[in-house]
Amino acid sequence: MPVVPHHFCRLFNFALLSLVLLLLNGCTLLQSSVKPSANLIKANNVTALTQWQANGKIAIISENKRQSANFNWLQHNEDYKTYFNTFLGINVLTVKRDSEGLMITVEGNTYQGDNPEQLVFDLTGWWLPMDQLSHWLKADVSGEEGSITRNAQGQINQFIPHCSQTLCSTDYVINYGAYRQVEQLLLPHSVTLQANGLTRQTLKIKIQQWR
Repeated sequence: MPVVPHHFCRLFNFALLSLVLLLLNGCTLLQSSVKPSANLIKANNVTALTQWQANGKIAIISENKRQSANFNWLQHNEDYKTYFNTFLGINVLTVKRDSEGLMITVEGNTYQGDNPEQLVFDLTGWWLPMDQLSHWLKADVSGEEGSITRNAQGQINQFIPHCSQTLCSTDYVINYGAYRQVEQLLLPHSVTLQANGLTRQTLKIKIQQWR
């Protein structure tokens, strides 16, 4: 078996290291080029934050199954479009609500309905209260909507919505954590939903970036 010269090995290792550093630098430049929305910069409270984007990971945990996906949520006032993709980038679910109504795409097929929570569950087995999540994700809740507990810093760490908030199909307990400063706001980066209905599930949401 021929012996590879040492100088060739050194050149190969140097080239490989240079490639890795180049890729890392490119990723850093890509991340730093992502700018927050104008609304996020101006908003001085979470209710005023009406146009935003969040991306991260979600785990859906039931008694006998655990599933996970990346998500990208785009919100514009009460309209939203949310993509759920595998870690390989394959889309498994898209939920869109706008003036034309609700559209849900699963495996290339599009469905329409009035209740996104029930329709998403029927199609995927996931309890995702999409209309409410657009407010719950940023901890935009009030005492009129449910029971609120706060931590020592005054941040919401648990919210239990009243029955009218979810039409009683499923009871939810929402726990918040990992608040971080984003422009003028403190926004949660960890949200856990306990869904207690005919099917009990835990949704663990890790938000990697608000913008």
